[in-house]
Amino acid sequence: MNFDKNRLAEIAAALSPFEIDCAITVALKISDDTCKMGTGQRALFMALYDLVPDKSSAMFAEDAHALILQGRSALSDEIAAAIKPLRESAMDAITRPKMKAFKASIRARLSADEAA
Repeated sequence: MNFDKNRLAEIAAALSPFEIDCAITVALKISDDTCKMGTGQRALFMALYDLVPDKSSAMFAEDAHALILQGRSALSDEIAAAIKPLRESAMDAITRPKMKAFKASIRARLSADEAA
């Protein structure tokens, strides 16, 4: 599937609060290397996370964003251990089916085939 990455900022700006929580959760999973997506998909979803203009969340405190940054730059056992309870708690609240639906929705919105 081809993605129109030029639409990422527009999509990121239009995310609902629930979708922002999903984007943060995916970023946590990528940052602690528990995400099963391939390299290209990881880059796509991290770019989406980076472009979210207001990452305020009822689910996450500001320290989640610091942990994502630390995990991205230099993942250590300590950082992974700090990310794990945040990630697990978020996945319990969001549920796997809703997370899968979020990722599929983002992929569909970014589909260059859909935009054509």
